[in-house]
Amino acid sequence: MINKQPVKSVKAESVKEVCERMQEAYNLGFMVEVYQLSESDATYGLFMIDLFMPVEEDAE
Repeated sequence: MINKQPVKSVKAESVKEVCERMQEAYNLGFMVEVYQLSESDATYGLFMIDLFMPVEEDAE
């Protein structure tokens, strides 16, 4: 079974930026969770991207 270890959280302002950061994280082997924080264009950091490192259960 694969668990996830939190690594970092970053903010993104647009869907395009979210997609770019998700692709970069995927290429580096991270697992990703994305949350929409706000629907307003006036708010900085509309999305929160949480990065996790996959960890096998036996490795802990």
